[in-house]
Parts: sequence; C-alpha cells; structure tokens
Amino acid sequence: MRWPCLSVVAVLVFFSACGPRAPKETPADRAAEAGILLRGNGEEPESLDPHLATSVSAGNILTNLFEGLTRLDPKTLRPEPAMAERWDVSPDGRIYTFYLRDAPWSDGKRVRASDFVYAFRRLLRPELGASYAFMLFPLQHAEAIHRGEIPVDRLGVEAVDDQTLRVTLERPTPYFLSLLAHWTAFPLPRHVLESLNATTDRSTGWTRKEHLVSNGPFSLEEWVAEDVIRVRKNPNYWEAESVSLAGAEFRPYKDASTEERAFRGGELHVTFRLPRSRLPHYRANAPDVLRVDPYLESNAYVVNLSHPVLADPRVRRALSLALDRDVLTRTVLYDVREPAFTYVPPGTAGFHSEAMLEENRERARALLAEAGYSEGTGVPELDLIISSGQDTENVAQVVQQQWKEALGIRVSINNLERKTYFSRRSEGDFDLCVLGWVGDYVDPVTFLGLWRTDAGNNLAGWSNETYDRFLNRAATAGEDRMSLLARAEALLLEELPVIPLYFGATQYLKDPRVRGWHPNLLDHHPLRAVEFAEQVSSPK
Repeated sequence: MRWPCLSVVAVLVFFSACGPRAPKETPADRAAEAGILLRGNGEEPESLDPHLATSVSAGNILTNLFEGLTRLDPKTLRPEPAMAERWDVSPDGRIYTFYLRDAPWSDGKRVRASDFVYAFRRLLRPELGASYAFMLFPLQHAEAIHRGEIPVDRLGVEAVDDQTLRVTLERPTPYFLSLLAHWTAFPLPRHVLESLNATTDRSTGWTRKEHLVSNGPFSLEEWVAEDVIRVRKNPNYWEAESVSLAGAEFRPYKDASTEERAFRGGELHVTFRLPRSRLPHYRANAPDVLRVDPYLESNAYVVNLSHPVLADPRVRRALSLALDRDVLTRTVLYDVREPAFTYVPPGTAGFHSEAMLEENRERARALLAEAGYSEGTGVPELDLIISSGQDTENVAQVVQQQWKEALGIRVSINNLERKTYFSRRSEGDFDLCVLGWVGDYVDPVTFLGLWRTDAGNNLAGWSNETYDRFLNRAATAGEDRMSLLARAEALLLEELPVIPLYFGATQYLKDPRVRGWHPNLLDHHPLRAVEFAEQVSSPK
C-alpha cells in the first residue's frame, strides 16, 4: 500500500504523536555510565606540586592524587588512618611513631618512610620558597630550618625503617593528626624528583603526566592547560577495591555563569560555584540540584602596614567601624553569607571569640579626625587590588561607596588577572587586598596562625610579640588553650592588620546521581568515597 504524500512537518507531527521522544543523552550521562565524574573546579590550578600549590582548585586535585599519613573522614572530618595503619603517641604528646602500610606508588615502587622524610625536608628548605612551609612548623626545628639557621637534617623526623616513621614536635599540637591530611604533608616520590633534580626546583617538570607518580586513589592521565585535568583510578592504591569511580575530569571556569550554563547543558555533574543571581531561580525551581553548605572560610581585606596612613591603627579601626556588613551579606551576597565581626568563624572546633567588632560611623569619623585625617583630608586614594570573581567586585564597589560616604576616603578598585593579582599580593604591591582564607583543618590556629610575625602568608607585614606569645603558649596549654587563642584574636581585632568582612558558605549545583558527596566545613569531597546512583535520572 502506498502512503499518501505528506509534508516533512506532517511526518514529524505524526511521529511526535506516537509517543514522547527519548531525552537526548548528554556528556554527563555518558560519563556517569562510564563512572567518570565531571567536576567544575574554579580557576586553573597554579601547580600540582604539593609544596607549591596554595589554591583550593589545586588542593581538590592533589587530595585525590596523593595521600598522607592520615586522611579526613568525608562526613565528620575526623582524621583516620591512611598511609599510616596506626600510630603511637608519647605521654608528653611530642613524639608520634607511625607504622606505614605496605603500599606502592602508582609506578609500583614501594612507598617508604624515607619518602615522608624527604618530602617534609623539601617543604622546609628555604631555597624552595614554599608559601605553605609554616604548616610543618609544629615539627622540631622546622622554623629554624626554614629561616636557614640550621641544616635540614636537624628536622624532627626520622625513618626508623622502611615502614616506621618517627616525628618529634616542638610542643604538643592538638590538631597535628588533622594537619597531616593536608597536601603539604603528603609523601613525594623521591626516586622521581631526584632523577629530575627537582628537590629545590620550582619548575613543574616532575608534575607532568609523563613523570608524575602518586600514591592516592587516582593518578594523573592528562592536563590540558585551561581546559581539563583528567585523572584515572589508580589500581595500585592500597584501598582500590573500595573506589567506585573509574576517573574524573576537573574543568576550570573563570566565569561562574559559564559554569552554570555548562551544568544546565549536561556537561558537568558538580559545579565549583553558582552565580549569586541564579540562587532565587534554583531555590524556587530546582532545589534538588542546589547545594548551600557551611564553609570554614573568613573573607577580609588585608591592610599593607607599610602604607604611611594605614600604618596608624586608628585609621584601620575607622575603616572597620564605617562598614555596614549586613548590607554586604544581605544585598550583595543574597543572604548566603554571615557578616564577620570576628576573624575566626564562629564555632570552629568549639572556639568562642572574646572580642567583637562594632560598626559606628560617628565613632569612625572621630577616630579618623584624631589620626589627623578629618573627613578623609590628607588620605591619598587607596589602591584595593582584587581578582576577578563573582563576589569580590560587587562587594568592593559597595565598600568603596561606604568608605567614601562615611569617611571621605576614596578607593580605586584594581581588578587584576589572577596570576598578576597573586604576584602583586605576594610582593606587597597594594594598599588593600582581598584575602579569602579557607581553613586547612578545623581549628582556630588555621586562621590565627596566618598573622604570626614570620608566617609565610602574613600579607600585612604585621608583627606583635604579645600575639606570637599567646599562640606559643596555646600550643602547650591544656584546658586554657582556647582562652589563650581568644586573647590572641582580641589583639588581632584591636590592631586590625586585616579587616573582616563576612564568613564562608558554598553554593553550587550537584547532579542527584552523585552520591557520597557530604556537606562539611572544609568542602572536602574525596572522590574515593563518591559513586553514581543509577536509579536517579539526570537533571533536566
């Protein structure tokens, strides 16, 4: 029988009427079937060298490529055995003896206690210039070694044998086991670095895919700059049988809107962030993919104390008093963040601040006049450097307006490309700069330790002997430890080398198929615990 002549449109209508069309398969669908997680990861990582990396985006990758003596439980963030099967602690809390697993590197060679000794010494070598060297300052002689005062072989770490590592601390450190889960405390493949002369070399040669050897649940497969970093499951990982994912792709996005469109287009399973302006839409229309979780982060402006005007603490207090932080969090940040009237986020490991910042424009104007700058007269335009981001520019514009209206102080906002921003910040080439500090472990010292006199990330150049003494005393104190840290914070809030603005929260999108992704204060999501739930359909 011959079909009657039908137009193309009629044929399409006919087949559409026969039943619903199957949804188009997306890259995220195909990746989920293959066990590959597609994750947005913020800016391009600056390095995959655990001793040179400082960003969250780099840390997200490193914590899957490598594993330290301990690791953090993805739900509770409690430290648990990792490369160390178990450990003993001396009665005085200063000597830890770790017993290592019989586990290999990704190239099959055995991970030895000497690989940890090599890594710890390398991080502290002054010629390497590692910004995060202070993370290992609890180790005996670490600070003196980093200052170049004594040789590196005096460090309090010893390979008793291939599977036994002894670590001696300067003083008891309550958070030490959590600290060991940070990427700065990972072992390094000594046999690889020494073959490439990379012990004190800041080049990235040993982290290229053809050289990078790791000991974590995943290994590096490919790094295409500004496009993707691919990792694959490491079959040599000591707990490989419990890892569900076959691999993952970390994709950098400079722009949050582009990343959100990629998620809607089925190109990602998890985003790194979400544009503030899209929060109301997802709250109303797609709450199943929206995640807003607490985050151990303190956002502030660092003050360069070498500036002749900003060196006066009365000026810094005036700047803080003149702020309206509620306006920042309510109007600019869509009520996701909390205003910061302390520097340490509330409730960090049970910490309670003894001092609180105030907001009082009349008092701010009086302090500024007392310093000799009535109504801003004599204060040159201040240079605030920021790096492109969804919050920083909008917040800066509101702060700029508040300081001009309240104090007559003019601020220029200098929005810099990321590498230029970090370069100028590290060189002290600014009057004010943004510092969003994410806790490396759940303890107030991860925030307060930044402002020690010799801390590598003390961008303000602030030095206060009393403050340093409080932190040193807290390291050996028992029940009084938190009280001493609170007194240190009170001094920080009085001197204000850093002006707190607001605390952290993460807001991002997650495919409902992704399981094992638990909310926690560090936004810590080890991929060894992640899997796909097949019964849940992809978001449309």
